[in-house]
Amino acid sequence: MKKVTIYDVSREAGVSLATVSRVINGSNVVKESTRQRVLEVIKRLDFKPNEVARGLAKSKTTMIAVVFPQSLFAHVKDMIGGIGDTSRTLKYNVTIHTTDDIGEDNMIDDLVEKLIKSRVDGVILFNNELLDQEIERISAYDMPMVVIGDRVSGENKGSVFADAKQITYQLVSKYLDEGVKDIAFFTAVQNLVKKEDLVNGIKEAYHEHDMEFENVHNVSTRYEESYPYFLDYFKTHRPQVVITGYDKEGVAVINAARANGIRVPEDLEVIGMMNTSYGIMCNPTLTTVNIPVYNMGALALRLLTKILNNEEIETKEVVVRHLLIKRESTK
Repeated sequence: MKKVTIYDVSREAGVSLATVSRVINGSNVVKESTRQRVLEVIKRLDFKPNEVARGLAKSKTTMIAVVFPQSLFAHVKDMIGGIGDTSRTLKYNVTIHTTDDIGEDNMIDDLVEKLIKSRVDGVILFNNELLDQEIERISAYDMPMVVIGDRVSGENKGSVFADAKQITYQLVSKYLDEGVKDIAFFTAVQNLVKKEDLVNGIKEAYHEHDMEFENVHNVSTRYEESYPYFLDYFKTHRPQVVITGYDKEGVAVINAARANGIRVPEDLEVIGMMNTSYGIMCNPTLTTVNIPVYNMGALALRLLTKILNNEEIETKEVVVRHLLIKRESTK
């Protein structure tokens, strides 16, 4: 027999998850008619609230959770450094949760249950393909959160991000102004910088030059998988410029292009993103967009503590500056 969950109660009663949680926790902000409707559904469905449904403990723990897919670890480690250093300064403890370790079935629900049982005061999330679901589930329990890599704000929400659309718009507009039109964009599904905004920036630049852009490709975050893909790609394709969502993919592009007899940057210019050590370990060295990942982690932790402590906040949408680092892979 299927276990009745708080989501079943929410659906049957026609109220939000947060409202069900407030009724279970005895909150006095719920209208009496709504409370009675929720209690009736709880009784009819024989719902047994677990630790998650009972909500957060009222006492502060000075514990903050950091959540990200394991596949992003190589890209978030510097941000975690910024989070960790700032948390020690502000006397907060940090716990790490990787969604890949939780499993496929009910992954997000299991994540929320772990967070609640850990009695964390707030959570830092990273942009990933499941972000919207994570925000929805966590918001149901009024848990303060800060998202790194996407624009999010609300009563208990804030975000730290780079203006992804502006990054690609500036890059591509410059090339189009110079008459370079054949540009390809490659990025992984999991991306710390919002992929949709990167693509929209390219499309806007093309639209302003009375052209359409469709040359978008998803690739693996694993070099051993992306490199063979690019080897095949360059057998039949010769773009003038390739932009990648991460430096690792940029390095794979350079190596695969050269293996196909394509000269970099004479025949093909390559631009990566994030300014990681990969960019200086390849030949030629990789031009890249620097995004201050350490500072983003530090800013996210500080913003979250301000939300937790009801401190004055100038903005809950913190934009960090990006900078193009020119190296040998561009002219």
